[in-house]
Amino acid sequence: MKKIIKGTTFAFAMATLLAGCGSTKFVQEDYEKAYASGDYDTCITMLETRDEDSILNGLDSSMLQYLKKDYAASGRELTATQAEMQTVSKDMTASKTMEAALVGENSVTYSGATYERILVYSMKAVDSFKMNNVPSAVGVMNDYTGNYKEEIAALVAQQKEIAQESEGLTESEKFKTAASALEKVGVNLPTSGAPAVSKAPIYEASPFLSYLGTLAYAANGDSVHANDFASVLASTNSKLDVSEDLAVPEGKGRLDVIALTGTIAKRTEGVNKFDFEKISEIIGAPVYFKMVYPEYQSQKTDSVKSVTLSNGASGKIVLIEDFDEAVKNDVESKARSAYNRSLFRNVTKTSAVIAGAVGSVQAAKNDMAKNLAVKAFKASYAPIMDLEKADVRQASYFPSKASAAGFTVEPGTYTVTVEYSDGTKDVIENVTVDAGKPTVVVSEKMN
Repeated sequence: MKKIIKGTTFAFAMATLLAGCGSTKFVQEDYEKAYASGDYDTCITMLETRDEDSILNGLDSSMLQYLKKDYAASGRELTATQAEMQTVSKDMTASKTMEAALVGENSVTYSGATYERILVYSMKAVDSFKMNNVPSAVGVMNDYTGNYKEEIAALVAQQKEIAQESEGLTESEKFKTAASALEKVGVNLPTSGAPAVSKAPIYEASPFLSYLGTLAYAANGDSVHANDFASVLASTNSKLDVSEDLAVPEGKGRLDVIALTGTIAKRTEGVNKFDFEKISEIIGAPVYFKMVYPEYQSQKTDSVKSVTLSNGASGKIVLIEDFDEAVKNDVESKARSAYNRSLFRNVTKTSAVIAGAVGSVQAAKNDMAKNLAVKAFKASYAPIMDLEKADVRQASYFPSKASAAGFTVEPGTYTVTVEYSDGTKDVIENVTVDAGKPTVVVSEKMN
């Protein structure tokens, strides 16, 4: 029997066939078309050839596995990528990261932002719940409690150290010497335009992960650890009521419905460009500084309209966590440091080039000599500016928001209907609820 894929072009049909041979190359436009059509297998194959850090490719691939409903593969790849993250953390000190960033933001080995580290744990637990494997979810949480604090504390300390070192770059002798050389030829450094020092909190606690931990341990009959996670959840000012998950009423069962919506917000490149018109006139070519830093790109995502059960019950929907907010805070906390490093690179890498060009042009005795000087300037100056790119790398397919509704019900089998704001419905049938413990189901509308 032939399988016909509706809406798939011949090119993508061929790409799918080639994917089986491992020869599909990553082309951004083709990749985006494959993703939009739901052809996640082709996307995953393309990622294997994408020129990106392996951690980033692993995070994207694992979430594409989730979207294609291969939860076992998603969990395995998340675990492998998580191990790689931890290896990178151990090998990459703050000084090494700083040194790499002074070459260019994208020269830094991608190791995953703090919120991504925690989302890896969260999605591993979600994969377990999707497979109705509570012991696996408990194993994820055991790993979290055993390794989380040390790993995250190290990341937070590194981020603070890099921020401090970045702030002091303009006081270094190398910077002052280069700035002095520029001032002598009429290039005055910009004194405005830098992002403000961030007041955003550093991401260290996840309400969603705390909720998942509460459910996992409660479903496994471990009230001690369930209460520990519930306490952390309460400390995040969550409005979720998990009291009946921790102590299910006698003879009743508990059904928790989690809904994941949208894909996580992105970051874009912020640019502050300063043109030096007088120097440009002297040299006869554009002279400018381009300071780059990450910016948050806001978005609108679907929400959950209702969660109902086949017995007629309708649950109150509570937003557990907005992961877009995590991206926003992460971007704001890093923008000022990135800007300072970019300014340092602009000044120290171009001072000799600009000063040399001014001297050569002014000393030129004819148009030919001047043209040669300008040509030499363009050849050396443009590549320096072309390398100024903000680090906007991040995993693309984590959820944007997580919401939940809880039901205390009679033991039995239920159909769960999750309706989203655009009117689409996810109907989950044959959900068995046992007495005395939570049952967890997960719905998603993530693309």
